[in-house]
Amino acid sequence: MRLSIPFFIGFTLVSLSDATTLEKRQTANQITTVNLADNTGTPAHLASGFIYGIPNTLGQIPNSFYQNIGFNYGRASGAQLAEPARGWIFGLTEFKNRFESAVANYDTARTFNAKFVILMNDLWGADGTQPAGSVFPGDDGDWDNYNSFLVNVIAGINSNNMFTGVAIDIWNEPDAGTAFWNGNQEQWLTMWNMGYETLRSAFGTTIELFGPTLAGAPETTNTWWTTFLAQIASSNTIPDAYVWHLEGSVHPNDDLQTNIPILDSMLSQHGLGTKPIVIDEYGVFAEQCPGGSAWWISRLERFNVPGLRGNWLSGTELHDFMASLLWKPDPTDATATGYFTNGDYQVYQYYNLNMTGHRVATTGSIDRLMDSYATVGTDKVRILVGGRQVTGTWQVTVDSLSTVGLPTSGTLDITTWQFSFTGSHTGDVGLPTNLGVVAHTYSGNSVSFPIFQTDTTTTWAFEFNVA
Repeated sequence: MRLSIPFFIGFTLVSLSDATTLEKRQTANQITTVNLADNTGTPAHLASGFIYGIPNTLGQIPNSFYQNIGFNYGRASGAQLAEPARGWIFGLTEFKNRFESAVANYDTARTFNAKFVILMNDLWGADGTQPAGSVFPGDDGDWDNYNSFLVNVIAGINSNNMFTGVAIDIWNEPDAGTAFWNGNQEQWLTMWNMGYETLRSAFGTTIELFGPTLAGAPETTNTWWTTFLAQIASSNTIPDAYVWHLEGSVHPNDDLQTNIPILDSMLSQHGLGTKPIVIDEYGVFAEQCPGGSAWWISRLERFNVPGLRGNWLSGTELHDFMASLLWKPDPTDATATGYFTNGDYQVYQYYNLNMTGHRVATTGSIDRLMDSYATVGTDKVRILVGGRQVTGTWQVTVDSLSTVGLPTSGTLDITTWQFSFTGSHTGDVGLPTNLGVVAHTYSGNSVSFPIFQTDTTTTWAFEFNVA
């Protein structure tokens, strides 16, 4: 369908002349750009991972839900499971029962050739639900308990053949108060060395070791980071990937654009080389909507960093719903089925199924509140945009149109798709809405068009044919 002006984008009816006026008003602060001449490689769906969200019953969530989003990274080890699966600090039987959850989730991940991260703290039982006064590794200088724990983790991995596509988080978020760690930094660093050396001795490089897995991003003033880097440099206990979480707030520190240069500088200061980066929890709950998810997809893709969507559910719901991408009629029943998708899921599905071909370079708006991810397929250019909990008007500029066989000036028909959100992750939302085609006049081998963001959750994809 081809529409003539006026046209409808973002719940706002505007004419082409109005749109042109709005485009001219935008500053570089509010523009996200796409460079069709800069091929950045084959899509790998780097943002299509999530922490927990997988039922312990194999096949409970139908395979198609995983396949359609290109699921490729999982992370789980039985957090918040009740008795008799509360973890190591409640006895060997409760450890083994919790480990079975990790095995089941690992098996699901490997069904889709997805990588999987084992969380040591959750196997220990330090998942935020442990009672006050619970024992942590190295309490009162006693490391025998931790060494016995490591022996049993290694035995569990060996007996279940968990060797392919697996990594281990030696400890999760020790800097996040007492929820996951009740000791000081020195005790954590001692545990890191012991855990690293024991696991490396047992598995060599077959299993990757991740760290420091902090809640806080790299900063020169963050002593959890500075002491960690100093120690691994001196003890040669260097992780296979530098890992942290980005679940703070809409702030420049919660952004790879800030984090990566700081980390690189800190590594250099300690004589350490670069390693892969994994963000194994990203996005606050309010950002888990079409707009926020598209923003995170754009960021992770630009910096070539795998990311796992954070999970803000708890109890049995933590082990279900693919980290709030799905829902079902009876969420209180842990084994119930009847799953349906919400609007957030549709973004990941479009990202995986529609955005094929090769990636091209993009830049986010200078205000860091709007971003884009773009691919060039054999049929179309596809651009997914996302705002970070914002309303207002931004702009997309697409450069080097001649790279895809288009003239350097003329009129370009662009289709807009709307990804809606019901205001809740429990809403049943189908495929995005086709808002039709708008003809954009352009010159200079570049076309620009506005994004009218009238709410903080809805987002958009734009498509046009290649020649």
